[in-house]
Amino acid sequence: MSLARFWVCRLVLALFCCPVLGYKLRSNLSQSDFKPAREELGVVWQHCAVEGSECPCSGLVRFGEGDRWVAAEHAEGKLMCNVSTFQEDPAFNRRKECWCAVGQSGQTARASAGSAAIVTLSRHPPDLNTWIRYHLHYAGVEHIFIKSEDSPETAELIRQLPTEDQAKVTLWESAASLLGVSSSDSRPQDDYTTLQARQTAVMARAKQACEEMHIDWLIHIDDDELLYTPQHRKIGDLLAAVPTAFLQAYLPNVEAVYKSAEVQSCFMQTDKVNVNRYKFQSYANGKSAVRVGAKEVRPAGPHLWRDGLNQDLPSVHMDQEPFGPPIIVVHYESCPFSRWQDKFWELGNTSPEKVSQIPFPFYRTSISKMQICRSNTESGKDARELEMLGCDQASLMQFWSQWKTEANPSLTLEDLMPIHIPWEKIAL
Repeated sequence: MSLARFWVCRLVLALFCCPVLGYKLRSNLSQSDFKPAREELGVVWQHCAVEGSECPCSGLVRFGEGDRWVAAEHAEGKLMCNVSTFQEDPAFNRRKECWCAVGQSGQTARASAGSAAIVTLSRHPPDLNTWIRYHLHYAGVEHIFIKSEDSPETAELIRQLPTEDQAKVTLWESAASLLGVSSSDSRPQDDYTTLQARQTAVMARAKQACEEMHIDWLIHIDDDELLYTPQHRKIGDLLAAVPTAFLQAYLPNVEAVYKSAEVQSCFMQTDKVNVNRYKFQSYANGKSAVRVGAKEVRPAGPHLWRDGLNQDLPSVHMDQEPFGPPIIVVHYESCPFSRWQDKFWELGNTSPEKVSQIPFPFYRTSISKMQICRSNTESGKDARELEMLGCDQASLMQFWSQWKTEANPSLTLEDLMPIHIPWEKIAL
């Protein structure tokens, strides 16, 4: 064996048999000689740095680890790959890295343009103006369908939108007609258990409208949810890159975490989300985007679609993309505090048997709490007695905070991920 061959063999053994030396050599090679690349729905990303080192990149840069990332535009040159540069820590207590968006010309690649619409069933929304403007002007949604229940103020709000925005919003105001019931536009006595039937009726109607408007994708979300893209790409462009074999794209959801019970503008004043689904206060199975051109497809509840035989559609799971989900549903549930108060006061008419069947402890506890407060308020209890029952305003705000804000004792820094929405650039 020649000396050269001997050292080659030693190097191979070091790489694959000696964990410490092999790891060090492979790390050095990957940083100096090899730059991994990944494709994510039409954009090619190239690894440019590990945390603490310099990343040479011009354009969009992402910083994070696993499925938790933030992104920022960077001028030509190098930037330090660290929390200080991005001013956010997307993955607390984890070793992060930077990736640069590249294309054939070295610039950020873009997928071909596509169109997407959203549909919602809405009643007394907390901030519909912001919700509409965000999706039209920032998320790149082509059209919005709103089914309004018992909310005459919604029509007036839409009339006050700029003309170009009004043309992109369709308002339906008769819930009863969608379900084949002749009655006024009011909610049923047992609202919680009939909600999904009303949602699926509106979803089916919106899909038919999208077919007539030649829109490519339809997504059902609630009026307290935003479609968020961590890399700040348009919803339609991302979905346009989904292979044509797939008729549905599952979008995971996360929950907004509020700073305090004093929050009023829930969308604009929130910069953190809980990504630990085991600590969610509401649903954790996401929503889905359906390809409008798919035939014989119907909603199977508010979260997904199935074919005419009630079988699953060929679907792609966005949370399985190389960097985690490129589209996230951010749920701003029960916010602001006053909305939680009104919502669960009304849900107080839900029977104990049906309350016990609700899968979310926060919902069960909130309904039970408001049933106690409602019955004692209506029976004429004075302020001191209500305070002793925990039904005064301060006690209720503390109750809400323990579930919905950063004061929630079950949440840790590892559960939280920052979100960044440039509200100052969105026409509101």
